[in-house]
Amino acid sequence: MTFFVGHTGIVRLQRNASNSFPAVVSPEDVNTTLNRFSFENSEDNLITGDLIEISTTDARGIDFLPSSFWGLPEGQKASNARAVVNVNNVGGIRLYRDFADAINNTRAEEVALSSFSGSDLQISIAVRDTRYNTLGSVTSFEINTDRGAMETTSLSDVFRQQYSAGLLSGNGSIECLFSYETTGVSETPLLLLQIINRLDIGSNFKALLSLSSVEKTAAFTEEVYYEVDAVITRAGVTVTADALVSCSVDFVTTGEFKLRIGVPSDYILKEDNDAIYLEQSLDYLLQEVTD
Repeated sequence: MTFFVGHTGIVRLQRNASNSFPAVVSPEDVNTTLNRFSFENSEDNLITGDLIEISTTDARGIDFLPSSFWGLPEGQKASNARAVVNVNNVGGIRLYRDFADAINNTRAEEVALSSFSGSDLQISIAVRDTRYNTLGSVTSFEINTDRGAMETTSLSDVFRQQYSAGLLSGNGSIECLFSYETTGVSETPLLLLQIINRLDIGSNFKALLSLSSVEKTAAFTEEVYYEVDAVITRAGVTVTADALVSCSVDFVTTGEFKLRIGVPSDYILKEDNDAIYLEQSLDYLLQEVTD
């Protein structure tokens, strides 16, 4: 008989947001030398590595992105764009096409911006789903599922019915050692502390909480895992003189959650030509000091 012990489980996170928020970009908010732009509260809603979708109803399109961004003839602009962001300490946003380049702030791969004139540009910002990344430095996690009892007794019943079906809810917690650097495909635990600080788009995320080994070998090709949509309700940091700095996060599920057996799919099937941006492995999460 096979037994699974705690060290085989892992947590994989997928960045997510349930809604979008409006923003205004003025001509003076675009810096073509540093290829950064900004808008009010950008540092409160976006995290380096987010895949964002920028859209506008303005007839000019997204005027601060050059026509070459979409491969359009000179002078033509589209009204919808997706890119991965690098956000500095004051909310300046630099765009990249690749997740690893955004994390590492690879200047050679940044998207060049164009200056524009005239009235302010009204845009909408949304954080889109990206690929699952393994959360690094996890020491433990817990998930609980509850069923709410629904009394369905009627006057003609002889015996009380305790419940019929009932509503399912879930909650849990993740404990990990604090770190702001990641290697390989690991997500930084700092992300959990950053997500809860989102103001306009919420602290949503998706997670695969694995209970078994995920190594694909000849003897083992499946895993047991919970798949959840959740929102962070509490994030705390513990600092003591005789131990490593640790952080803990509590979450509640916000939708359907399932206990699955199998291997999570790592690809998407589509029937159209739209581009899909996937997160790639990151080597180091670097804090930008100078531009």
